[in-house]
Amino acid sequence: MKRRKFINKIGTGSLLASLPFTSMSFKANAESKKNTQTLRFGLVADVHKDLIPDANERLEEFIDKAISREVDMVIQLGDFCMGEDKNKDFMGIWETFKGPKYHVLGNHDMDRNSKQEMLDFWGMPKTYYSYDLKGVHFITLDANFLFQDGKYIDYHKANFYVDSALRTYIDDEQIEWFKADLAATKLPTIVLSHQSLWHHQWGVKNRLRIQEIMEAEADKVICCFNGHNHIDFHRHLNGIDYIEINSMSYQWIGEKYTSLERFPKAQYERYPNLPHIAAYKDPLYAFVTVDPVGTLTVEGVRSQWIKPTPYELGMPEGQYGSVSTAVISDYMVKF
Repeated sequence: MKRRKFINKIGTGSLLASLPFTSMSFKANAESKKNTQTLRFGLVADVHKDLIPDANERLEEFIDKAISREVDMVIQLGDFCMGEDKNKDFMGIWETFKGPKYHVLGNHDMDRNSKQEMLDFWGMPKTYYSYDLKGVHFITLDANFLFQDGKYIDYHKANFYVDSALRTYIDDEQIEWFKADLAATKLPTIVLSHQSLWHHQWGVKNRLRIQEIMEAEADKVICCFNGHNHIDFHRHLNGIDYIEINSMSYQWIGEKYTSLERFPKAQYERYPNLPHIAAYKDPLYAFVTVDPVGTLTVEGVRSQWIKPTPYELGMPEGQYGSVSTAVISDYMVKF
């Protein structure tokens, strides 16, 4: 059965995201109509425990909200924390949510660790995997591979700080698994990745192979969620909706727009990259509801920059292919 979908953005967000989205009629998937349960889950991306001083407090707010909302599960989309003893308190906050908790590997999670070390530290079953919950199928992908001399190489202890053309790939074995997994399910499906499956510059290099697989099964795919770019953005491409989840914590602004005025001096001494970070005043996260009638809604959080803002320091709005904001927008996707 072919299905056409549309997505509406609710509220205010980045300038590009506020442009009109594709809006089309649709026919609901027959299998989704059999499900009579509503699924609710919390979603967060790019906390960067090792870069932001108040990461514990930010995560704690998200987990407290998830508990109070009685969501069915929580998901983090990568760049969460490194697998070191000093981060066990951070993981302890994550573990206070007693329902299912799912991880997506981000590139910076292997800055100091191997993938296996991160799997062990997080209690993650594999670097890519799938699961079902309340009539919805979830597929988690791992795009943390180098491709060099015809071989895929796992990210491992910062070996990916090389020519950008060599990094951000999904290996062939995983792509074949993805194709088979998506073909096998009869449930409406959400695809999760750290890096974008659509972005031409900052996304997965061999993303077209993933896109072709999803487009062939477009009647099943509700949407794709990713982090990585620290932007609030949506893209509708060939029947598939791609939603970028902003970082919980900040936008990276590099050396040109640095500031030593956002945090106490002692924190700059402890966190050497802090001058290059434009932090959000409040933690950003989202709560997603998948309704059995065929509607997915995203309820985001809106915050402000900790001053001085990157724009006050002269940063152009179009950095990273979108307008950087301290926002996760609200969305509605019908499937």
